[in-house]
Amino acid sequence: MWNLFGKKKKEGEHRTLQLITDKKMPFGYVEAYKSLRTNLDFMAGSMDVHTLVITSTVPEESKSHVAVNLALTLAESGKKVALVDCDLRKPVLHRYLKAGHNVKGVSNVLSNQCTLDEALQELKEMNLTPPPNPSEMLSQPQMQAMVDALREKFDFVILDAPPVSVVTDAAVIGRYVDGAMFVVRSDYAPADAVRGAVKKLQDAGVRVLGSVLTRYDMKKALKGSSYAYSYAYNYNYAYGKQDATAGK
Repeated sequence: MWNLFGKKKKEGEHRTLQLITDKKMPFGYVEAYKSLRTNLDFMAGSMDVHTLVITSTVPEESKSHVAVNLALTLAESGKKVALVDCDLRKPVLHRYLKAGHNVKGVSNVLSNQCTLDEALQELKEMNLTPPPNPSEMLSQPQMQAMVDALREKFDFVILDAPPVSVVTDAAVIGRYVDGAMFVVRSDYAPADAVRGAVKKLQDAGVRVLGSVLTRYDMKKALKGSSYAYSYAYNYNYAYGKQDATAGK
């Protein structure tokens, strides 16, 4: 799996990532991503989907968790995957994957400061300074050229973009890829806001491929039913409020 990050995160900001490769992760958490991978494999064959942007309605819906773990799941199955941090304002992928210093990323490629090959790193550490005009940079022809070049090199290209209701970046990026995967956190963003965000993507001509529900408490939802015990025990015991329950 290869990574191409956006810029540096502010000092003092810390987030943790629940990786599917962690042996302590619950069975249901890992299986959810495998199910998501299966769905994406099907779309790749039937709909020619190989490049996608992952976004959400508002911040804190775990979209970057989904992007990283989906990339890892695909890579584990033998796919060659590029994970691109297109959130040039508040990126987190470099912190999640323990990035370092003095490397190149998306803004450097788009401003012709380096080639795509020079910016691509195979799970290497990187840490960049923010560009002054993210939306303008993502809108230029070099962005389409970069996505096309990545598509030629990799089986799947996953672009992590900012939430739709915050900035227009996801709608801009969505025009360059095969479709968008929409992340929705359970009991978080208002339903009207979610519908509005999806409509905003569709109005921009972005094909919404499906959604991923995150932080869904399966044990709580099934509590009190005769079906709850066996299902929770076999698939979601200790699932709690982990960050991802994958769906179509």
